[in-house]
Amino acid sequence: MTLALLRPDQVSSPAKAPTIVVSRDHGGTARGQAVIKLNLKHAVSGIKSKKRFCNNDMLEVLLLVQNQYQYLYSDGDTAHLLNMQTYEELTMDINTLEGSKDKLPYLEVNMEVTVQSLEPEPGPLSWRLPARHTYKVKSLMERIAKDRGTTYVTGTLENGIQAQIPNFIKPGENVVIDLMWLTYIGRA
Repeated sequence: MTLALLRPDQVSSPAKAPTIVVSRDHGGTARGQAVIKLNLKHAVSGIKSKKRFCNNDMLEVLLLVQNQYQYLYSDGDTAHLLNMQTYEELTMDINTLEGSKDKLPYLEVNMEVTVQSLEPEPGPLSWRLPARHTYKVKSLMERIAKDRGTTYVTGTLENGIQAQIPNFIKPGENVVIDLMWLTYIGRA
């Protein structure tokens, strides 16, 4: 496919490395031909890069498929996921979780996750947690000073994770956490 037809969110394969097009800018130079600047993100590692191409350069465009799976369990460095349509079990390396291993504590049994794969080859590339998820508050740290208005206190969720939660939330209530920024969004 020519670069003039390439659009964001498509997957290209420059130098045999699958990359997702984040944005593209079509420009020119004073004395030369048009230049297309692509902001790319590696499909597996998430590393961002910028590349320049001539307008008539060709790139192979790959089909990126995103499927919903259900997290079952982990053993060692492997996560076991279940495709809810075909009931096929898929094993993914923990290192392919988007956002690094820091988000592993937020993973819960039966949580829906998204698996990205390239069709037909090389298959599953990475997987990610949902944008938001509901957790139950186990306990809250008491503040000594009583401030006016809403203040945030450290709360422990049922799975042992600590998060900043408004002081009007009580233990036993459900809260929604943004899993990209790992912040409180609201009550469930």
